[in-house]
Amino acid sequence: MTWLRHTLCWLLLACVLAGGEARAHASLIETTPTDGAVVATAPASVRLRFNEPVSPLVLRLIDASGTAHADLHHEARNDTITVHLPEGLPQGTHVLSYRVTSSDGHPIGGSLVFSIGTPTAGPAQQTAANSPLAVTIWLTRLALYLGLFAGAGGAFFVVWIGQETTTPASRTVVRTAIGTGIAAALLSAGLQGLDALGEPFAALLLPHPWHAALTTSFGLTAGVAILALMCAWLALRGKGKPLVLVGLAGAGLALALSGHASAAAPQWLTRPTVFVHGMAAAFWIGALAPLALIVRDLRSASLPILQRFSALAVPAVGLMVLTGLVLSIVQLETPASLLTTDYGRIFLAKMAAVVCLLTLAILNRQWLTPLLGSKGAGSRYLVRSIAGEIGLTVTILGLVATWRFTPPPRALMAPPEPVRMHIHTPAAMAELTLTPGRAGPAAATIVLMTGDFGALDPKEVTVTLAKPDAGIEPIERRAVKTAESVWQVQGLVLPIPGPWQLRVDVLVSDFEKVTLENTIEIRP
Repeated sequence: MTWLRHTLCWLLLACVLAGGEARAHASLIETTPTDGAVVATAPASVRLRFNEPVSPLVLRLIDASGTAHADLHHEARNDTITVHLPEGLPQGTHVLSYRVTSSDGHPIGGSLVFSIGTPTAGPAQQTAANSPLAVTIWLTRLALYLGLFAGAGGAFFVVWIGQETTTPASRTVVRTAIGTGIAAALLSAGLQGLDALGEPFAALLLPHPWHAALTTSFGLTAGVAILALMCAWLALRGKGKPLVLVGLAGAGLALALSGHASAAAPQWLTRPTVFVHGMAAAFWIGALAPLALIVRDLRSASLPILQRFSALAVPAVGLMVLTGLVLSIVQLETPASLLTTDYGRIFLAKMAAVVCLLTLAILNRQWLTPLLGSKGAGSRYLVRSIAGEIGLTVTILGLVATWRFTPPPRALMAPPEPVRMHIHTPAAMAELTLTPGRAGPAAATIVLMTGDFGALDPKEVTVTLAKPDAGIEPIERRAVKTAESVWQVQGLVLPIPGPWQLRVDVLVSDFEKVTLENTIEIRP
């Protein structure tokens, strides 16, 4: 039986040794280019070498413009993965996120950061302006503006100004605008989530982009817009005139809850100004289509409606111009921004269209409306002129929708605002400051203390940031001690806004390690 005991012992030892080998995970030992490198020209490929053979699970590149590339051609040979990069990568900082499985079947992941030419100097744009997602966002945003203004404003015109003399066609066009606005608000929310997470169109059928959208200020805008349009719909069905006032106010409130203009300082000025600007615009824009249809169908009988509208249109247009002037001063800051920034050039194009629109409005009021009283003479020209106003309005709203992708000059000139976070455990605590607190390159400063606010002098500090919902694996950086209890990390790149998983590993001694974890919110 001795030989049996010896055999069992050898088998047991073999199992232990085999098990020990299986528990050893793969690790990245070399990259080309190296992590954090700055290269003169775009590399054709990136090489990842591990300490053992691996199989790639996910490879995802977020380039300097913020565009995500998920379908990357790659080759895996033994312990090396070669990832072929897309052609025409822009200058700036890029993040290659990888997730592989090692021979023991355990997945591991990480991110490689490299820059072409020079590191990105400002926040990475989340979506390239000419990408399919950006075009879809622009179209739905334009549809939302048209639906909100023509729906809420059109309902106000029909119920309060047109009253019983409005035609069925005018009510139909307003109901169509309301339906379009509700659909556009819903779709815009989902697209906002896709843009925030860098997800493809197919992810629109999943819940997490919608959840991400609801955590942003645009989620409030979409929700209030839908409620405002529902109130307008009920008012059209005779459920009470006050409801249409709620709808008109809701249109202004929806715009004031998010966007570049409402986020500008001082908000005690900008948010009420956007609110009034939105209400005035909805009043004027909403009246155009039903007014043209009423003039076409009723001719001279529509004159009382035109006169009631004109009496209110003059102060409404005055408010719209005045509030627009205030907002443009806040956003542009200096006259030079009109020609030196994309935002300024779009503003000039918008103002040219506004001048044409006001010219037509004056022509209608001073010349074509009086002709309408002469047994309906001039009604055809008035309808055509109002149609021209509608075309100019669509152009203006289309230009405004492009501001979704163009930061205003005041945001470009503003000093970066950091994000601060306190993480406290019984063993240790950290005061972390991330500058700037927005997407793009950043630096972190960590002040460490013991759990009872005593001095803490660790041997090593490592900061790790990850965003699994966007397919970005952990970005790990070793901190450098700059003063007593103060550690810093340079060269962080956070290409996408939203919540990131933060972990700070503090090696107190050779036998003690403290891990501090929390979620940090990165601004767009």
